[in-house]
Amino acid sequence: MAVEGTVRWGILGAGGIAKRFTASLVGVAGAELVAVSGRSAERLAAFAPARIYADGADGAAAHERLLADTEVDAIYLALPHSMHARWAVCALRAGKAVLCEKPAVLTADEAREVAAVARETGVLFVEAMKCRFVPLHSRVQALLGTGELGRVCRIDCAQLVDYGEGRLGYLAEPVGGGALYDLGCYPMSWVEELTCGAPTGVSALARWKEVPGGRVDWAGRAELEFAGDVEATVAWAGDSANYDCSCLITCENGSIAVERAHRPERAVVHRAGRPDEVVEAPYDPDDFHGEIAHFCGLLRSGAAESPVMPLAATVRNAELLDAVRAAM
Repeated sequence: MAVEGTVRWGILGAGGIAKRFTASLVGVAGAELVAVSGRSAERLAAFAPARIYADGADGAAAHERLLADTEVDAIYLALPHSMHARWAVCALRAGKAVLCEKPAVLTADEAREVAAVARETGVLFVEAMKCRFVPLHSRVQALLGTGELGRVCRIDCAQLVDYGEGRLGYLAEPVGGGALYDLGCYPMSWVEELTCGAPTGVSALARWKEVPGGRVDWAGRAELEFAGDVEATVAWAGDSANYDCSCLITCENGSIAVERAHRPERAVVHRAGRPDEVVEAPYDPDDFHGEIAHFCGLLRSGAAESPVMPLAATVRNAELLDAVRAAM
């Protein structure tokens, strides 16, 4: 499936992330927002002059109408996490390419289903794992690819933030909420990319938050072991007094410390006996632009999936998160 000329976008969902996506889309050449769907026509009015599909109920009828719109080529899926798998499959079967906000799914079974439908239909699906589409990511990968630092021995990643009580919303949903899905998926993406195979050992602990209808994890830490004597630590928290969003990649002959690893612009490379090297790679021009431009390029070329965030990466990331949840 290839698109010629301008890629016409529709957005499912009208939350804050959808507004940020829309603001960035304006700066991407050959991309245009044409439609948006959700529950509230009033909230959707912020996306004018795009066509508005609203149903006033749970949004399902509106999303179905958008997916039937023949003037929409691609979907940005910005609904709550628990709704991603269902609507990703619906969009793919409707012939709409999908850029799905992270985490793309809640379980490895859901990931495998979405990947299977994408391959069956030949329609593009990409998880919007932002840290993989910024310029610094390719700089880090190129540096590791030279082999000068040796093999990766250890990965220490953290995503510790303070949501604040006013930002609960979908994060407080017993199904799909919690900090592991919303925050932990970022550091786990680094672990997924830098290791191979299923973990040979997983241990984890979590601190839980009571919410209406159940509870969600609000902080946690996991230790993972992989073949080849590779170890990883992933920490996450939604109420941390100390902000820490970093990834330290320790290799045989040095290390790379990635700052703000969920959307990095800077890293420090350490080599024994040499001054540290600071690598700067600013956004061009913002942290959404890279993933949108990459997706549009894939769609115009008729690519089946992304080489940066392939379907296998989405499936394995979900498998690793499953393993951590089982150990919590």
